Amino acid sequence: MNINFIRTLFLSLFFLTALNYVNAQKEGDRIIAIVGNEIILESDLQYQMQMYARQNNVTTMSPVIAQQIFQQMITDKIILAKAEQDSITVKDEEVNKELDYRIKSLIQQVGSEQRIQEVYGMPLVKIRLTLKEDLVKKMMTDKLKRKKFSNPVKVNDKEVRDFYNNYKDSLPAANQEFELSHIFMSRKLTDAEKLATKTKALQILDSVKAGLEFSDLAKRNSDDKGSAVNGGDLGFAKKGVFVKEFDEALYKLNIDEVTDVVETEFGYHIIKLKEKKGDLVRAQHILVSFKKLEASDFETISALNKIKDSIAAGTITFEKAVLLFSQDIETNTKEGYLGFLSVDKLDSNYVEELNKLEIGDISKPLRSGDDNNYGYELIKIKSKVAPHKLTLETDYDKLKKYASVIKDNKAYEAWIEELKKSVYVDIKF
Repeated sequence: MNINFIRTLFLSLFFLTALNYVNAQKEGDRIIAIVGNEIILESDLQYQMQMYARQNNVTTMSPVIAQQIFQQMITDKIILAKAEQDSITVKDEEVNKELDYRIKSLIQQVGSEQRIQEVYGMPLVKIRLTLKEDLVKKMMTDKLKRKKFSNPVKVNDKEVRDFYNNYKDSLPAANQEFELSHIFMSRKLTDAEKLATKTKALQILDSVKAGLEFSDLAKRNSDDKGSAVNGGDLGFAKKGVFVKEFDEALYKLNIDEVTDVVETEFGYHIIKLKEKKGDLVRAQHILVSFKKLEASDFETISALNKIKDSIAAGTITFEKAVLLFSQDIETNTKEGYLGFLSVDKLDSNYVEELNKLEIGDISKPLRSGDDNNYGYELIKIKSKVAPHKLTLETDYDKLKKYASVIKDNKAYEAWIEELKKSVYVDIKF
């Protein structure tokens, strides 16, 4: 049951939208606001509205939402002006590190550096320069906000009760919740799976050595679909763009040389060096991803079933089994405790299974994770909470969090109003 947010995906989507914005700017863009030393263009607002529409899957934009987006843009510029007034700076290495992370994430998403350059019609160097300035501004405003609100907002009992009395009629109902503990086992690659993958890679390598065209072999065999359509071409890149094992093998090659099979976290690669330009190299590769054999899943499932049988027989407690067998390092010292999880945070298959169980029951082994990195777990039901209307007696902690958010928002709004007194703002429409 992995409930972590996928940061790489979020950054990639943000980055893709930002690049679309860069291309969308046109000469003669109308200035719609001036804030401090910054201007807001009509295309800036269009970009933000497009990003909102993508993230929220909407096709029409109401005037109210458009106005809210515009006001948020004004607020962001006001905070930036204050950051500049306070001489807030960010180190160049911090900016470059974040920019490198985002570009690597984007390369993984679209398939190759060359593909990025083709889509956006500019070399990667220009993409970096274009986006770096906006990233610096964002990091400056984030740094100022962290400085201003470094201490978490605290609410007392009276504030919680006042919040409840003021908002109780409009508060959303609490979803069904399960209080859970688990024993998690990750699904590891077996020697048999690695051998099967490497055998296929070696067969392809034999074809390369026999003189078959590398590009054709990549198109037919590479599991890196983003680059396979271009014959495995990864475009020009600096050292450090690729994972360590790939980089080390690539930079030992001469022009037109090909590596033996190279193992990385993604599988086995066959790499060919095409060109060198200063510290830039252009490579092709064929990736054979690790093949997952069904039998290996059964091994993990079987191990968990044996643990479940031992708990049922009384030869070991659930809590002891967590310490001995669970591979979730965040919970294995806390008796596997996951806390209360709302149904909207759980996969529908999990909810269906958990609803069949009584308090104290243990589930069958359930798959957890994505296709590339997953495992199986036993879930123990500690308690169930039915959907209900929020009350002080049953949901004090939830109400306290809501009250904290309201107080925090009010403090933030008051801060922005204070900043407006010292920042020039001119709205043009």
